[in-house]
Amino acid sequence: MYAVVADVPAELGMPAMDLSVVLTGDLTASIRQRGERDFQPERTGGIVTGKTIGLRRDFSQTVILLNTAPADADDFDPLEFVHLLSHEFCHAFLGRLRAAAGTRPARPMRVQTPAEAAAILAYEAADEYRCDLFSNRVLATTLSVPVDEAADQHRPLHLGDVFEDGYRTAFARVLDSVHPGWPDLIRSYQHHEITLEDMFGRLVKETESMLILVAHADAVEQAAGHRPLLADFTDRPGPHSLLASAWNPLRAVLDRTQLIPPLSDFAEVDRALQDCGRHITRMWATLGVSGFLTDDDELYITVA
Repeated sequence: MYAVVADVPAELGMPAMDLSVVLTGDLTASIRQRGERDFQPERTGGIVTGKTIGLRRDFSQTVILLNTAPADADDFDPLEFVHLLSHEFCHAFLGRLRAAAGTRPARPMRVQTPAEAAAILAYEAADEYRCDLFSNRVLATTLSVPVDEAADQHRPLHLGDVFEDGYRTAFARVLDSVHPGWPDLIRSYQHHEITLEDMFGRLVKETESMLILVAHADAVEQAAGHRPLLADFTDRPGPHSLLASAWNPLRAVLDRTQLIPPLSDFAEVDRALQDCGRHITRMWATLGVSGFLTDDDELYITVA
C-alpha cells in the first residue's frame, strides 16, 4: 500500500507535508484533543471511523486519526481498515493541495451566508467521493479476488467487494429524513416550535450529512461498474427533486476532471466544485429558505 501512495505527492506537485498516522481506541477524544471540541462521531447512515486534521492551516503538518476499537473485536475487517487509511491519505493530499492552490476558504469572521456554507458543503462532498475512489485505486492495485479458482483467474478488488450494498441500504433507510423531513423541519419553524437559527443550522448540517452519504454510496456504485446511485431512486421526491439537483452537478465536474488534480490544475477544478454550491442554495430555495447579508454584515434568513 505504501508503495502505491508514496509517489503520489510528487506526481501532484504537492508541497512537502509532515504527515502522521495515529491509531486510537477513542477517536472522539483524540479529535477533540486536537482542536475540534464540538466533534460528534454520528453521521447520517453511520459512524465516523477516521479523521484527517490539518494541525496547521496550510496542512503542512497533518495528522490522520484512525479508530482501532470496534464495538465487537470480531467486527474488525482488514479490508475496511486498508480502505479507511487510503481514504484518509487522500484527504491529507487534498487538504494540502487546496491550501497551496489558495482555494481554501478563509476563516469566517462572521456568520456564513447560505452561499458561503454551500460552497464548502460542495467541495466536502466531492472530496469524500474522490477519497473513496482513490482508496478503490489502492485496493485494485494491491489486492485481487478470484473469478475462476480452477483456472486461477482473478480480478482487481474494488469497493463493491468491501461494502457490497451497505451504503445503498443506509441511504435508502434515511430518505424520509430528506422528504418529508426537511419540509417538516421548516414547518416546525413556521409553527414557532423551533427558532429560525436552529432550523437553518439543522438544514445545513443535514444537507452536509446527506450529500456525504450520497458521495460514499455513489463512489461504491462507480467502483463496482454500476450506474449512478440516484438513477435508481427517481420515484422518491427526496433523491429526485432535492438531492439530485445538488449532487448531479458535482458528479458532472468529478466525471470530467482528474481524481486528484495536480497543483497546476487544482485551483480551476476546486473553483468549479465550489461553484456547484449554487445548486445547493437553489435546492434550499425550492424549500423556501434563502438568505443574504445586510449592510451591517448581519445574516438575514428568509422563509417563504
